[in-house]
Amino acid sequence: MKRTLFTIAVIIALILPVQAQEKEEKLKKLERLEEEAGKVTPPDTLKAKTVIIAAEADTLGQEAEPLPADEGNLPADEGNLPADEGNLPADDGNLPADDAEEIMIDEEENMDIPGEGEDTTRITIGEIVTVEDTGDETVIRIGKKAVRILTDGDNAEIRMEDEEEDADEEFSTPGRRLFEGHLGGIELGFNSYSTGQWGRNPEMADDYLDLNTAKSSSFNIISPPVSLGLSRHIGIVSALGVSFNNYRFDNNNSVIPGDGGILEPFYPADGINYEKSKLATVYGVLPVILEAQIPVTYSSTLNIGAGIIGAVKLGSHTKVVYYSDGKQKDKNHDDFSLNVLRYGVTARAGYEMVQVYGTCYLSQMFEKGKGPELYPFEVGIALTIND
Repeated sequence: MKRTLFTIAVIIALILPVQAQEKEEKLKKLERLEEEAGKVTPPDTLKAKTVIIAAEADTLGQEAEPLPADEGNLPADEGNLPADEGNLPADDGNLPADDAEEIMIDEEENMDIPGEGEDTTRITIGEIVTVEDTGDETVIRIGKKAVRILTDGDNAEIRMEDEEEDADEEFSTPGRRLFEGHLGGIELGFNSYSTGQWGRNPEMADDYLDLNTAKSSSFNIISPPVSLGLSRHIGIVSALGVSFNNYRFDNNNSVIPGDGGILEPFYPADGINYEKSKLATVYGVLPVILEAQIPVTYSSTLNIGAGIIGAVKLGSHTKVVYYSDGKQKDKNHDDFSLNVLRYGVTARAGYEMVQVYGTCYLSQMFEKGKGPELYPFEVGIALTIND
C-alpha cells in the first residue's frame, strides 16, 4: 500500500513542475552554501578567507575526480564572497531561519506522519496536495477538492468531493439533504363562504344560501411538489392539484341559474323535504408557497409556509336527496354563474408530514351581477406524502 501511495504522490507532483523545480534549485544552493560554510574557517579579513577557500579547493581537486571545466572554476561572484558574507557570525554553521524551514518542509514531503490512528499514513506534497491512507480508505486532496477511494475486499469506490461540504460530517447523507417542500398529498377540511373578504361578514347572506357548516366539506388531491431551495431550510414549493368542494345547504332549497344566468333559489314541491341539498364544485388549483423549516431533531422539522393560490373551474353541479315513492336523487349539472378563475392566499404549518392549512379566496365566488357577493374559504388538515 505504501508503494502505491508513493506512486500516487509522484504522479500528483507532476502537476506542480514549476514549484518542484524552484525547490530543487533552492536546495542545491543551500547544499553548496552549507558545504562551503563547513569547509571554511571564519577569517579575519576577506583576503584570508579567499586564500583558504582556494587551498581547500586545490586539495579537493587532488583527491576527487577532475570536475568539468564549467564546475571546476567557480564563477567570480561565488569565488569572492560579498563583504557581508566575509564575516560570518559565531553560529555561521546554522543556516538562516527561512532556509532552514524550507529544508524541513522539503524533507517532510516524503515523511510518514501518524494521524489520529496508528494505521494512518499521510504524505504532503507542497502546500496544497495531501495523500492520506487508513487502510480501507485513501483520500487525495488538491486544494479544496478531494478524491476519496473506498476499498472493501476486491471492490473499490471512487468519490469526488468538495472539502467544504465534507468538513461538516454531522450533516452528511442521509441527514444532509436538499430543500424539500411539504405540499403534495391529500387535504381534508371544511369550506364555507363569507359576504366580505378575509372571512368577514359585513352583512347577512340570503336565507337560501345558509350553510350547514359541519357538513360542508372539502377534499383536495395535490401532486408531488416542485421545490426550489433558497437555502437548506427555506425555499419555494408549488404543485398542481384538484379541489372538491361541497356546500351543504341548511334550508329546504337548492339553487338554479335563472334568466340571464342570475342565480336563484329552487324550492321543492309541497310535501317534499330535502334530506340533502348541496352545491358541488371542482377546481384545478396551483398553490405557490414560501416555506421555512425549523429543525427539531436530526432529520425532522417544523414547517411554516404561506403564499398565493390560483384556481380554474373544472365542473359544478347540484344534488338533492328526498323521499317520494322511495328515495330519490336528482343532479343538475350547470355552471351556476360560478367564476371560472379565482385567486387567493393560503398558509400552512405543521410537523413533517402533518400540516394544518387554510385558504381564503379574494375573488368572488359568482360572476359579478349574476350572484350574491360571496368569498369562499376552507380550513383543514393536510397529509403530505412527498417526504
